[in-house]
Amino acid sequence: MNGAPVDPTSPELQRTDGHNDDSGHGGSSSISSSSVFVVSPEPSFASSGAARLRDGTTSIMAGIGNASEEASRQPCQLRAPLVVTIVGLPCRGKSLASHKVARHLSWRGESAKVFTVDKNATAETLRDISLFFKEGNNIAIIDGMHLTRATRQAVATFCCDSVYHQLLIEFTCNEKCLEENIEDTVQFYRQHDPNIDWERRFREQNTEHTAQFEPCSALEGPLITVNNSEDPMYHSVTARGVRGAIQTAILGVLASPVIRQQTFYFSRHGESEYNVLGRIGGDADLSPRGMKYADRLARQLGGPGSAPDCPRPKLIWTSELRRTIHTVQSIPGPRAAIKDLNEINAGICEGLTYEEIQERFPQEFAWRDQDKFKYRYPHGESYLDLLQRVDSVVQALLTNTDVLVVSHQAVLRCIMAYFKGVKPGKFCACCMHQPSWLLFPDRFDNVSVFYDVPYINVPLHTLLVVRSYGYDFVVETVPLKVECVDTYRIQPKNCSTSRTAADALTTVPAHFDAPLTQQMSTIS
Repeated sequence: MNGAPVDPTSPELQRTDGHNDDSGHGGSSSISSSSVFVVSPEPSFASSGAARLRDGTTSIMAGIGNASEEASRQPCQLRAPLVVTIVGLPCRGKSLASHKVARHLSWRGESAKVFTVDKNATAETLRDISLFFKEGNNIAIIDGMHLTRATRQAVATFCCDSVYHQLLIEFTCNEKCLEENIEDTVQFYRQHDPNIDWERRFREQNTEHTAQFEPCSALEGPLITVNNSEDPMYHSVTARGVRGAIQTAILGVLASPVIRQQTFYFSRHGESEYNVLGRIGGDADLSPRGMKYADRLARQLGGPGSAPDCPRPKLIWTSELRRTIHTVQSIPGPRAAIKDLNEINAGICEGLTYEEIQERFPQEFAWRDQDKFKYRYPHGESYLDLLQRVDSVVQALLTNTDVLVVSHQAVLRCIMAYFKGVKPGKFCACCMHQPSWLLFPDRFDNVSVFYDVPYINVPLHTLLVVRSYGYDFVVETVPLKVECVDTYRIQPKNCSTSRTAADALTTVPAHFDAPLTQQMSTIS
Protein backbone atom coordinates (compact mmCIF):
# COMPACT_ATOMS: atom_id res chain seq x y z
CA MET A 1 0.00 0.00 0.00
CA ASN A 2 3.15 2.15 0.02
CA GLY A 3 2.12 4.36 2.95
CA ALA A 4 -0.85 6.01 1.23
CA PRO A 5 -4.12 6.45 3.16
CA VAL A 6 -6.49 3.59 2.48
CA ASP A 7 -10.06 4.08 1.33
CA PRO A 8 -12.25 1.88 3.58
CA THR A 9 -14.13 0.72 0.50
CA SER A 10 -10.97 -0.44 -1.26
CA PRO A 11 -10.56 -4.11 -2.19
CA GLU A 12 -7.90 -4.54 0.54
CA LEU A 13 -10.60 -4.15 3.18
CA GLN A 14 -13.22 -6.34 1.55
CA ARG A 15 -14.07 -9.90 2.39
CA THR A 16 -12.47 -12.59 0.33
CA ASP A 17 -15.91 -14.03 -0.45
CA GLY A 18 -16.86 -10.84 -2.27
CA HIS A 19 -18.99 -9.22 0.46
CA ASN A 20 -17.95 -5.91 1.96
CA ASP A 21 -17.10 -5.83 5.67
CA ASP A 22 -20.18 -4.23 7.20
CA SER A 23 -19.31 -4.96 10.79
CA GLY A 24 -19.63 -1.42 12.05
CA HIS A 25 -23.16 -2.23 13.26
CA GLY A 26 -23.47 -5.69 14.75
CA GLY A 27 -27.21 -5.91 14.12
CA SER A 28 -26.76 -5.90 10.37
CA SER A 29 -23.57 -7.87 10.16
CA SER A 30 -23.52 -11.44 8.97
CA ILE A 31 -19.87 -11.92 9.87
CA SER A 32 -19.26 -14.54 12.51
CA SER A 33 -16.53 -14.56 15.14
CA SER A 34 -14.50 -16.83 12.89
CA SER A 35 -14.25 -14.08 10.27
CA VAL A 36 -10.83 -12.70 11.11
CA PHE A 37 -9.10 -10.61 8.47
CA VAL A 38 -5.41 -9.81 8.47
CA VAL A 39 -4.63 -7.13 5.92
CA SER A 40 -1.16 -6.18 4.75
CA PRO A 41 0.69 -3.99 7.27
CA GLU A 42 0.29 -0.22 7.25
CA PRO A 43 2.98 2.23 8.38
CA SER A 44 2.78 2.80 12.12
CA PHE A 45 3.38 6.01 14.04
CA ALA A 46 4.69 3.90 16.89
CA SER A 47 7.39 2.30 14.75
CA SER A 48 8.42 5.15 12.49
CA GLY A 49 9.84 8.59 13.18
CA ALA A 50 8.53 9.80 9.82
CA ALA A 51 4.93 10.39 10.87
CA ARG A 52 3.23 12.53 13.51
CA LEU A 53 -0.31 13.69 14.26
CA ARG A 54 -0.83 17.32 15.20
CA ASP A 55 -4.14 18.56 16.65
CA GLY A 56 -6.00 15.58 15.20
CA THR A 57 -4.78 16.11 11.63
CA THR A 58 -2.33 13.98 9.71
CA SER A 59 0.99 15.35 8.50
CA ILE A 60 3.76 13.26 7.01
CA MET A 61 7.24 14.40 7.99
CA ALA A 62 10.48 13.48 6.40
CA GLY A 63 12.43 10.73 8.11
CA ILE A 64 15.32 11.80 10.27
CA GLY A 65 18.74 10.32 9.72
CA ASN A 66 19.84 7.75 7.24
CA ALA A 67 18.27 4.37 6.60
CA SER A 68 20.57 2.49 8.96
CA GLU A 69 19.82 4.91 11.79
CA GLU A 70 16.09 4.55 11.12
CA ALA A 71 16.37 0.75 11.13
CA SER A 72 18.12 0.85 14.51
CA ARG A 73 15.03 2.55 15.96
CA GLN A 74 12.71 -0.26 14.95
CA PRO A 75 11.59 -2.46 17.87
CA CYS A 76 12.96 -5.99 17.82
CA GLN A 77 10.38 -8.42 16.47
CA LEU A 78 11.21 -11.02 19.11
CA ARG A 79 12.23 -9.10 22.24
CA ALA A 80 10.71 -5.61 22.28
CA PRO A 81 7.82 -5.07 24.73
CA LEU A 82 4.30 -4.46 23.45
CA VAL A 83 1.96 -1.63 24.47
CA VAL A 84 -1.71 -2.29 23.71
CA THR A 85 -3.92 0.81 23.62
CA ILE A 86 -7.63 0.15 24.17
CA VAL A 87 -9.96 2.50 22.28
CA GLY A 88 -13.74 2.91 22.51
CA LEU A 89 -16.76 4.49 24.12
CA PRO A 90 -17.99 3.38 27.58
CA CYS A 91 -19.86 0.07 28.00
CA ARG A 92 -18.47 -1.53 24.83
CA GLY A 93 -16.88 -4.49 26.63
CA LYS A 94 -13.36 -3.03 26.65
CA SER A 95 -12.35 -3.87 30.22
CA LEU A 96 -13.72 -7.40 30.17
CA ALA A 97 -11.86 -8.15 26.93
CA SER A 98 -8.66 -6.45 28.20
CA HIS A 99 -8.52 -8.66 31.27
CA LYS A 100 -9.39 -11.72 29.21
CA VAL A 101 -6.42 -11.03 26.93
CA ALA A 102 -4.07 -10.40 29.87
CA ARG A 103 -5.22 -13.56 31.66
CA HIS A 104 -4.69 -15.70 28.55
CA LEU A 105 -1.24 -14.29 27.79
CA SER A 106 -0.11 -14.68 31.42
CA TRP A 107 -1.42 -18.26 31.46
CA ARG A 108 0.70 -18.95 28.37
CA GLY A 109 3.83 -17.69 30.12
CA GLU A 110 3.95 -14.02 29.05
CA SER A 111 4.19 -11.16 31.56
CA ALA A 112 1.06 -9.10 30.88
CA LYS A 113 -0.67 -6.46 32.99
CA VAL A 114 -3.73 -4.23 32.55
CA PHE A 115 -3.16 -0.56 33.37
CA THR A 116 -6.59 0.93 34.04
CA VAL A 117 -7.00 4.65 33.36
CA ASP A 118 -10.04 6.93 33.65
CA LYS A 119 -10.06 8.15 30.05
CA ASN A 120 -6.56 8.37 28.57
CA ALA A 121 -3.06 7.27 29.42
CA THR A 122 -1.26 9.95 31.46
CA ALA A 123 2.44 10.70 31.82
CA GLU A 124 2.32 8.77 35.09
CA THR A 125 0.77 5.77 33.30
CA LEU A 126 3.58 5.74 30.75
CA ARG A 127 6.22 6.00 33.50
CA ASP A 128 4.62 3.03 35.26
CA ILE A 129 4.72 1.05 32.01
CA SER A 130 8.42 1.86 31.54
CA LEU A 131 9.16 0.58 35.05
CA PHE A 132 7.01 -2.49 34.40
CA PHE A 133 9.08 -3.32 31.30
CA LYS A 134 12.38 -2.66 33.10
CA GLU A 135 11.40 -5.38 35.58
CA GLY A 136 11.43 -7.90 32.73
CA ASN A 137 7.74 -7.88 31.81
CA ASN A 138 6.69 -7.56 28.19
CA ILE A 139 3.01 -6.66 27.63
CA ALA A 140 1.17 -3.58 28.94
CA ILE A 141 -2.54 -3.14 28.15
CA ILE A 142 -3.82 0.41 28.71
CA ASP A 143 -7.53 0.05 29.47
CA GLY A 144 -9.08 3.44 28.80
CA MET A 145 -11.10 5.25 26.13
CA HIS A 146 -8.48 7.17 24.06
CA LEU A 147 -11.25 8.67 21.96
CA THR A 148 -9.20 11.25 20.02
CA ARG A 149 -6.26 10.83 17.69
CA ALA A 150 -4.23 13.22 19.83
CA THR A 151 -4.57 11.04 22.94
CA ARG A 152 -3.60 7.94 20.98
CA GLN A 153 -0.67 9.78 19.43
CA ALA A 154 0.76 10.48 22.89
CA VAL A 155 1.06 6.73 23.43
CA ALA A 156 2.39 6.23 19.89
CA THR A 157 5.15 8.80 20.45
CA PHE A 158 6.05 7.14 23.75
CA CYS A 159 6.34 3.77 21.99
CA CYS A 160 8.43 5.26 19.19
CA ASP A 161 10.82 7.01 21.57
CA SER A 162 11.14 3.92 23.79
CA VAL A 163 11.38 1.50 20.82
CA TYR A 164 8.33 -0.52 21.90
CA HIS A 165 5.76 -2.24 19.72
CA GLN A 166 2.29 -0.72 19.71
CA LEU A 167 -1.10 -2.27 18.98
CA LEU A 168 -4.45 -0.45 18.90
CA ILE A 169 -7.66 -2.32 19.74
CA GLU A 170 -10.89 -0.44 19.01
CA PHE A 171 -14.19 -1.72 20.44
CA THR A 172 -17.67 -1.08 19.08
CA CYS A 173 -21.01 -2.85 19.55
CA ASN A 174 -24.61 -2.65 18.35
CA GLU A 175 -27.47 -1.13 20.32
CA LYS A 176 -28.69 -4.44 21.72
CA CYS A 177 -25.25 -5.32 23.04
CA LEU A 178 -24.81 -1.79 24.43
CA GLU A 179 -28.06 -2.03 26.42
CA GLU A 180 -27.03 -5.43 27.79
CA ASN A 181 -23.58 -4.08 28.73
CA ILE A 182 -25.08 -1.08 30.53
CA GLU A 183 -27.53 -3.28 32.45
CA ASP A 184 -24.79 -5.72 33.44
CA THR A 185 -22.37 -2.95 34.46
CA VAL A 186 -25.03 -1.17 36.50
CA GLN A 187 -25.84 -4.36 38.41
CA PHE A 188 -22.15 -4.91 39.17
CA TYR A 189 -21.55 -1.38 40.50
CA ARG A 190 -24.77 -1.32 42.51
CA GLN A 191 -23.30 -4.05 44.68
CA HIS A 192 -20.52 -1.64 45.69
CA ASP A 193 -22.58 1.56 46.08
CA PRO A 194 -26.38 1.28 45.77
CA ASN A 195 -26.84 5.01 46.49
CA ILE A 196 -25.53 6.15 43.09
CA ASP A 197 -27.75 6.23 40.01
CA TRP A 198 -25.30 4.21 37.92
CA GLU A 199 -27.57 3.85 34.91
CA ARG A 200 -27.97 7.59 34.57
CA ARG A 201 -24.25 8.12 34.99
CA PHE A 202 -23.32 5.61 32.27
CA ARG A 203 -25.90 6.94 29.82
CA GLU A 204 -24.73 10.52 30.37
CA GLN A 205 -21.13 9.43 29.83
CA ASN A 206 -22.09 7.78 26.55
CA THR A 207 -23.86 10.90 25.32
CA GLU A 208 -20.99 13.15 26.36
CA HIS A 209 -18.21 11.09 24.83
CA THR A 210 -19.90 10.07 21.60
CA ALA A 211 -19.44 13.57 20.16
CA GLN A 212 -15.71 13.44 20.93
CA PHE A 213 -15.00 10.04 19.40
CA GLU A 214 -12.63 9.90 16.45
CA PRO A 215 -12.39 6.33 15.08
CA CYS A 216 -8.90 4.95 14.57
CA SER A 217 -7.24 5.77 11.28
CA ALA A 218 -5.47 3.25 9.07
CA LEU A 219 -2.26 5.26 9.52
CA GLU A 220 -2.16 5.19 13.32
CA GLY A 221 -0.53 1.78 13.55
CA PRO A 222 -1.36 -1.93 13.79
CA LEU A 223 -5.07 -2.12 14.53
CA ILE A 224 -7.63 -4.70 15.62
CA THR A 225 -11.28 -3.63 15.47
CA VAL A 226 -13.74 -5.64 17.55
CA ASN A 227 -17.50 -5.39 17.06
CA ASN A 228 -18.56 -6.93 20.36
CA SER A 229 -21.49 -9.29 20.79
CA GLU A 230 -22.21 -12.39 22.84
CA ASP A 231 -23.87 -13.78 19.71
CA PRO A 232 -21.15 -15.36 17.54
CA MET A 233 -23.18 -14.50 14.43
CA TYR A 234 -22.75 -10.78 15.14
CA HIS A 235 -19.36 -10.75 16.88
CA SER A 236 -16.70 -9.81 14.34
CA VAL A 237 -13.01 -8.92 14.31
CA THR A 238 -10.97 -7.17 11.64
CA ALA A 239 -7.24 -6.53 11.67
CA ARG A 240 -4.53 -4.68 9.77
CA GLY A 241 -0.80 -4.58 10.36
CA VAL A 242 -0.91 -7.32 13.01
CA ARG A 243 2.35 -9.22 13.14
CA GLY A 244 4.30 -11.52 15.45
CA ALA A 245 3.24 -14.33 17.76
CA ILE A 246 1.92 -12.17 20.63
CA GLN A 247 -0.20 -9.85 18.49
CA THR A 248 -1.55 -12.86 16.60
CA ALA A 249 -2.40 -14.55 19.92
CA ILE A 250 -4.30 -11.43 21.01
CA LEU A 251 -6.21 -11.50 17.73
CA GLY A 252 -7.14 -15.13 18.37
CA VAL A 253 -8.45 -14.38 21.87
CA LEU A 254 -10.55 -11.45 20.65
CA ALA A 255 -12.04 -13.50 17.82
CA SER A 256 -14.30 -15.31 20.31
CA PRO A 257 -17.25 -13.53 21.93
CA VAL A 258 -16.86 -12.56 25.58
CA ILE A 259 -19.71 -14.04 27.62
CA ARG A 260 -20.35 -11.90 30.70
CA GLN A 261 -21.94 -14.46 33.06
CA GLN A 262 -20.39 -17.93 33.05
CA THR A 263 -20.43 -21.02 35.27
CA PHE A 264 -18.29 -24.12 34.83
CA TYR A 265 -18.10 -27.40 36.73
CA PHE A 266 -14.84 -29.34 37.00
CA SER A 267 -14.15 -32.70 38.58
CA ARG A 268 -11.60 -35.44 38.43
CA HIS A 269 -12.92 -38.90 37.69
CA GLY A 270 -13.99 -41.00 40.62
CA GLU A 271 -11.27 -42.93 42.41
CA SER A 272 -9.82 -45.51 39.99
CA GLU A 273 -8.32 -48.93 40.61
CA TYR A 274 -4.90 -47.46 39.73
CA ASN A 275 -5.40 -44.64 42.27
CA VAL A 276 -5.90 -47.24 44.96
CA LEU A 277 -2.64 -48.96 44.01
CA GLY A 278 -0.71 -45.72 43.57
CA ARG A 279 -0.14 -46.31 39.84
CA ILE A 280 -0.06 -43.42 37.37
CA GLY A 281 -1.61 -43.18 33.92
CA GLY A 282 -3.26 -46.16 32.28
CA ASP A 283 -6.94 -46.74 31.51
CA ALA A 284 -8.12 -48.30 34.75
CA ASP A 285 -11.81 -48.33 35.60
CA LEU A 286 -13.45 -46.92 38.73
CA SER A 287 -13.00 -48.50 42.15
CA PRO A 288 -16.13 -49.21 44.24
CA ARG A 289 -15.65 -45.87 45.99
CA GLY A 290 -15.20 -44.20 42.60
CA MET A 291 -18.55 -45.64 41.50
CA LYS A 292 -20.14 -44.24 44.66
CA TYR A 293 -18.70 -40.82 43.81
CA ALA A 294 -20.19 -41.06 40.31
CA ASP A 295 -23.62 -41.60 41.86
CA ARG A 296 -23.09 -38.69 44.29
CA LEU A 297 -21.96 -36.39 41.47
CA ALA A 298 -25.02 -37.31 39.42
CA ARG A 299 -27.31 -36.35 42.32
CA GLN A 300 -25.48 -33.02 42.51
CA LEU A 301 -25.90 -32.24 38.80
CA GLY A 302 -29.36 -33.30 37.70
CA GLY A 303 -29.05 -37.09 37.69
CA PRO A 304 -31.17 -39.70 39.53
CA GLY A 305 -32.17 -38.53 43.01
CA SER A 306 -31.28 -34.87 42.39
CA ALA A 307 -33.30 -31.91 43.68
CA PRO A 308 -35.56 -30.06 41.22
CA ASP A 309 -33.54 -26.83 41.54
CA CYS A 310 -30.07 -28.37 41.23
CA PRO A 311 -27.74 -27.14 38.45
CA ARG A 312 -27.87 -29.09 35.19
CA PRO A 313 -24.93 -28.81 32.78
CA LYS A 314 -25.72 -27.97 29.17
CA LEU A 315 -22.60 -29.78 27.95
CA ILE A 316 -20.54 -32.64 29.40
CA TRP A 317 -16.93 -33.10 28.33
CA THR A 318 -14.77 -36.02 29.39
CA SER A 319 -11.50 -37.57 28.31
CA GLU A 320 -11.47 -40.73 26.21
CA LEU A 321 -10.54 -42.88 29.22
CA ARG A 322 -13.01 -45.20 30.96
CA ARG A 323 -12.75 -43.69 34.42
CA THR A 324 -13.99 -40.26 33.26
CA ILE A 325 -16.71 -41.62 30.95
CA HIS A 326 -18.09 -43.87 33.69
CA THR A 327 -18.02 -41.02 36.21
CA VAL A 328 -20.65 -39.07 34.23
CA GLN A 329 -22.70 -41.96 32.88
CA SER A 330 -25.73 -41.08 35.05
CA ILE A 331 -25.64 -37.32 34.43
CA PRO A 332 -28.11 -36.22 31.72
CA GLY A 333 -26.99 -33.96 28.90
CA PRO A 334 -25.11 -33.94 25.58
CA ARG A 335 -21.59 -35.25 25.97
CA ALA A 336 -18.32 -35.61 24.11
CA ALA A 337 -15.15 -37.59 24.83
CA ILE A 338 -12.26 -35.26 23.95
CA LYS A 339 -8.72 -36.47 23.32
CA ASP A 340 -7.19 -33.21 24.56
CA LEU A 341 -8.64 -33.97 28.02
CA ASN A 342 -6.72 -37.25 28.33
CA GLU A 343 -4.30 -37.50 31.24
CA ILE A 344 -0.67 -36.51 30.80
CA ASN A 345 1.25 -39.19 28.91
CA ALA A 346 3.76 -40.69 31.36
CA GLY A 347 5.69 -42.46 28.58
CA ILE A 348 7.91 -45.23 29.93
CA CYS A 349 6.44 -44.67 33.39
CA GLU A 350 2.82 -45.43 32.42
CA GLY A 351 1.22 -47.83 34.90
CA LEU A 352 4.07 -47.67 37.42
CA THR A 353 3.97 -46.62 41.06
CA TYR A 354 6.31 -43.89 42.32
CA GLU A 355 8.25 -46.56 44.15
CA GLU A 356 8.74 -48.49 40.90
CA ILE A 357 9.81 -45.34 39.06
CA GLN A 358 12.38 -44.59 41.75
CA GLU A 359 13.67 -48.18 41.55
CA ARG A 360 13.88 -48.35 37.73
CA PHE A 361 14.53 -44.72 36.75
CA PRO A 362 15.93 -42.86 39.79
CA GLN A 363 17.52 -40.11 37.67
CA GLU A 364 14.29 -39.46 35.81
CA PHE A 365 12.40 -39.30 39.10
CA ALA A 366 14.87 -36.74 40.47
CA TRP A 367 14.87 -34.64 37.30
CA ARG A 368 11.08 -34.44 37.40
CA ASP A 369 11.16 -33.28 41.01
CA GLN A 370 13.69 -30.59 40.09
CA ASP A 371 11.45 -29.01 37.45
CA LYS A 372 8.08 -30.69 37.28
CA PHE A 373 6.66 -28.13 34.85
CA LYS A 374 9.25 -28.56 32.10
CA TYR A 375 10.22 -32.20 32.68
CA ARG A 376 9.03 -34.48 29.88
CA TYR A 377 8.60 -38.20 30.51
CA PRO A 378 10.68 -40.23 28.01
CA HIS A 379 8.28 -40.96 25.13
CA GLY A 380 5.67 -38.94 27.02
CA GLU A 381 4.64 -35.37 27.85
CA SER A 382 5.51 -32.49 30.18
CA TYR A 383 3.19 -30.02 31.86
CA LEU A 384 4.38 -27.49 29.29
CA ASP A 385 3.16 -29.82 26.54
CA LEU A 386 -0.10 -30.30 28.41
CA LEU A 387 -0.65 -26.56 28.78
CA GLN A 388 -0.42 -26.17 25.02
CA ARG A 389 -2.71 -29.16 24.51
CA VAL A 390 -5.54 -27.82 26.67
CA ASP A 391 -5.39 -24.30 25.19
CA SER A 392 -8.09 -25.23 22.69
CA VAL A 393 -10.24 -26.63 25.51
CA VAL A 394 -10.03 -23.41 27.52
CA GLN A 395 -10.84 -21.29 24.47
CA ALA A 396 -13.86 -23.50 23.74
CA LEU A 397 -15.00 -23.22 27.36
CA LEU A 398 -14.94 -19.44 27.21
CA THR A 399 -17.47 -19.43 24.38
CA ASN A 400 -19.94 -21.45 26.50
CA THR A 401 -21.39 -21.65 29.98
CA ASP A 402 -22.78 -24.40 32.23
CA VAL A 403 -20.21 -26.94 31.03
CA LEU A 404 -19.17 -29.96 33.12
CA VAL A 405 -15.59 -31.10 32.51
CA VAL A 406 -14.52 -34.42 34.03
CA SER A 407 -10.86 -35.10 33.44
CA HIS A 408 -7.61 -35.90 35.25
CA GLN A 409 -5.31 -34.35 37.84
CA ALA A 410 -2.62 -32.90 35.56
CA VAL A 411 -5.10 -31.72 32.92
CA LEU A 412 -7.32 -29.97 35.46
CA ARG A 413 -4.28 -28.34 37.06
CA CYS A 414 -3.51 -26.69 33.73
CA ILE A 415 -7.12 -25.64 33.15
CA MET A 416 -7.63 -24.36 36.70
CA ALA A 417 -4.40 -22.37 36.38
CA TYR A 418 -6.20 -20.22 33.80
CA PHE A 419 -9.14 -19.47 36.08
CA LYS A 420 -6.96 -18.98 39.17
CA GLY A 421 -4.48 -16.71 37.41
CA VAL A 422 -1.57 -19.03 38.20
CA LYS A 423 1.34 -18.21 35.93
CA PRO A 424 3.68 -21.02 34.81
CA GLY A 425 7.22 -20.78 36.15
CA LYS A 426 6.47 -18.62 39.21
CA PHE A 427 7.15 -21.32 41.78
CA CYS A 428 8.09 -20.66 45.38
CA ALA A 429 9.39 -23.89 46.97
CA CYS A 430 8.84 -22.55 50.48
CA CYS A 431 5.08 -22.54 49.84
CA MET A 432 4.88 -26.22 49.03
CA HIS A 433 4.79 -27.21 52.69
CA GLN A 434 1.73 -25.05 53.38
CA PRO A 435 -1.78 -26.53 53.84
CA SER A 436 -3.62 -27.50 50.68
CA TRP A 437 -6.27 -24.79 51.21
CA LEU A 438 -3.54 -22.16 50.87
CA LEU A 439 -2.24 -23.78 47.72
CA PHE A 440 -5.67 -23.38 46.13
CA PRO A 441 -7.04 -20.00 47.27
CA ASP A 442 -10.74 -19.31 46.70
CA ARG A 443 -10.18 -15.97 44.97
CA PHE A 444 -7.76 -14.86 42.28
CA ASP A 445 -5.16 -12.54 43.83
CA ASN A 446 -1.54 -11.57 43.46
CA VAL A 447 -0.26 -14.18 45.88
CA SER A 448 -1.50 -17.04 43.70
CA VAL A 449 1.22 -16.44 41.12
CA PHE A 450 3.75 -18.02 43.50
CA TYR A 451 2.23 -21.47 43.03
CA ASP A 452 3.39 -23.40 40.02
CA VAL A 453 0.91 -25.24 37.86
CA PRO A 454 2.03 -28.82 38.72
CA TYR A 455 1.38 -28.20 42.42
CA ILE A 456 -2.20 -26.92 42.27
CA ASN A 457 -4.21 -29.24 44.47
CA VAL A 458 -7.15 -30.82 42.62
CA PRO A 459 -8.36 -33.56 44.98
CA LEU A 460 -10.41 -36.60 44.08
CA HIS A 461 -14.14 -36.68 44.85
CA THR A 462 -14.43 -32.90 44.83
CA LEU A 463 -16.55 -30.69 42.55
CA LEU A 464 -15.01 -27.34 41.60
CA VAL A 465 -17.55 -24.68 40.59
CA VAL A 466 -16.08 -21.72 38.70
CA ARG A 467 -18.15 -18.56 38.27
CA SER A 468 -17.26 -15.35 36.51
CA TYR A 469 -17.15 -12.31 38.78
CA GLY A 470 -16.44 -9.06 36.99
CA TYR A 471 -13.05 -9.48 35.35
CA ASP A 472 -12.09 -12.47 37.50
CA PHE A 473 -13.38 -15.91 38.41
CA VAL A 474 -14.45 -17.27 41.79
CA VAL A 475 -13.80 -20.94 42.58
CA GLU A 476 -16.07 -22.80 45.00
CA THR A 477 -14.77 -26.13 46.31
CA VAL A 478 -17.52 -28.67 47.02
CA PRO A 479 -16.27 -31.94 48.60
CA LEU A 480 -18.86 -34.67 47.99
CA LYS A 481 -17.76 -36.64 51.07
CA VAL A 482 -16.96 -39.98 49.50
CA GLU A 483 -13.82 -41.56 50.98
CA CYS A 484 -10.86 -41.92 48.62
CA VAL A 485 -7.07 -42.01 48.53
CA ASP A 486 -5.05 -38.81 48.42
CA THR A 487 -2.95 -38.51 45.25
CA TYR A 488 -1.39 -35.10 46.03
CA ARG A 489 2.42 -35.20 46.24
CA ILE A 490 4.38 -32.10 47.23
CA GLN A 491 7.92 -31.44 46.04
CA PRO A 492 10.47 -33.20 48.30
CA LYS A 493 13.20 -31.12 49.90
CA ASN A 494 15.95 -33.24 48.36
CA CYS A 495 15.74 -33.31 44.55
CA SER A 496 19.32 -34.36 43.89
CA THR A 497 20.02 -37.24 41.51
CA SER A 498 22.26 -38.73 44.25
CA ARG A 499 19.55 -38.75 46.92
CA THR A 500 18.52 -41.90 48.72
CA ALA A 501 15.34 -43.78 47.87
CA ALA A 502 13.95 -42.77 51.27
CA ASP A 503 14.47 -39.07 50.47
CA ALA A 504 12.92 -39.49 47.04
CA LEU A 505 9.81 -41.22 48.37
CA THR A 506 9.27 -39.13 51.49
CA THR A 507 6.32 -37.20 50.00
CA VAL A 508 4.66 -40.08 48.12
CA PRO A 509 1.03 -40.35 49.31
CA ALA A 510 -0.12 -43.57 50.97
CA HIS A 511 -1.74 -46.23 48.81
CA PHE A 512 -2.70 -49.88 48.98
CA ASP A 513 -0.77 -52.91 47.79
CA ALA A 514 -3.85 -54.73 46.51
CA PRO A 515 -7.00 -53.62 44.65
CA LEU A 516 -9.71 -52.22 46.90
CA THR A 517 -12.19 -54.87 45.77
CA GLN A 518 -9.80 -57.62 46.96
CA GLN A 519 -9.29 -55.89 50.32
CA MET A 520 -13.00 -55.50 50.86
CA SER A 521 -13.67 -59.19 50.13
CA THR A 522 -10.86 -60.17 52.50
CA ILE A 523 -12.23 -57.95 55.25
CA SER A 524 -15.76 -59.30 54.82
